Amino acid sequence: MQQSQSQITRTLIAIAAALLTSTVAVTAAVGPAQAVANPIAVNINA
Repeated sequence: MQQSQSQITRTLIAIAAALLTSTVAVTAAVGPAQAVANPIAVNINA
């Protein structure tokens, strides 16, 4: 019983870590892209 519970806990931690990592990666990728895209969009509108 103890063994399976620890396995589940590890799996949940791994999933949580993967979600956190992907969120940080997407944020890091999208942040600069938005900063670059905003002036371009303003120039096109003007």
